[in-house]
Amino acid sequence: MEYSKFRRGLRGFPVEYVVLGFLVEKPLHGYALRSCIAEGLGPLWHVASSQLYQVLHRLEERNCVRRSFEAPSAGPSKTVYHVTSNGEHAFWEWAQTPVDSMRNVRVEFAAKLYFLRRLKLEAVSTLIDNQLNVLEKIKGLVLSERRKGSDDSTLNSIWVKLQTTTIDNFARWLTDHHERLSTDEEKEG
Repeated sequence: MEYSKFRRGLRGFPVEYVVLGFLVEKPLHGYALRSCIAEGLGPLWHVASSQLYQVLHRLEERNCVRRSFEAPSAGPSKTVYHVTSNGEHAFWEWAQTPVDSMRNVRVEFAAKLYFLRRLKLEAVSTLIDNQLNVLEKIKGLVLSERRKGSDDSTLNSIWVKLQTTTIDNFARWLTDHHERLSTDEEKEG
């Protein structure tokens, strides 16, 4: 399934891709998946159990995950979720595509870095380079649209400055930490 087609069905933050990312690593049952999200992306993501199972259901409907049943020696059987080739393709396309707006940097871009550092470290440098290029385009749009905002010219000017400063600061941060993010040095810490 093509990333852009899959993306059209998303609501809010791309929790679907986070779920797929953990399932790319290994099949998991719902509780273990929720624990992985909390432990790996806890500062960025909170996924309620009800939301997680809705996401799993949507992914199953889109043929991105399938389920099997595991019968442990003691206790009830568990539903285990496995990523399909469609789900794996959608995940990798998402993980290696830069975000297209500054509002997606803190959560979505950070999640992409998390998974690439965890699963495909050699792709981190390319993602960062591509993201820096997208940031330049975003900045160009902000500067070219400066007159399309409020009828208050002072507010417009200050708002453009805030937006361009935010973009410049994030680009500087990415550039300053490019090498460190692209290696497995301190990956655990």
